[in-house]
Amino acid sequence: MKIREMKEYDIGFVWKLIRNNFDKVMIKYHSKEIVEKFKKHNKPEKLKEQMKWKEIYVVEENDEIVGTGAIANFGDDNLPKYSVSNFFVKPELHKRGIGRFIFEHLLEIVKEKDVNKFHVPSSKSGLKFYKKMGFIEDKVQPDKKDEIIWMTMDLS
Repeated sequence: MKIREMKEYDIGFVWKLIRNNFDKVMIKYHSKEIVEKFKKHNKPEKLKEQMKWKEIYVVEENDEIVGTGAIANFGDDNLPKYSVSNFFVKPELHKRGIGRFIFEHLLEIVKEKDVNKFHVPSSKSGLKFYKKMGFIEDKVQPDKKDEIIWMTMDLS
């Protein structure tokens, strides 16, 4: 397995990977309305826009993209809120260590940014994984209507 920054030519493959996760995994945990909403937020043209402000990575195995993950700053320059974003593994390859591989890469990068907290707006389907990685559910949950669970990891 190798990890690298996502390139524009990867967008179609990443979109297919994300869409398959929504259709095969997330639909088991979330309402159809929410799944469709998030699919719209991750269409190819949106991914291209996100490349301008997120650090997006892909994992390849045998020259095939099998996972993706990103770091997004949902804060600002004065008060950054670095968060996991666009985190997906090919559904049929779950539980093979690909997610951990991506996460460890993202965590290494965030630690270099010298921040005390790392966040994730988790789907219900990702909750168990993020708890295993060391995240704790936040007391304040601003995105309940979107069926998102905000979690934080203390890096201090």
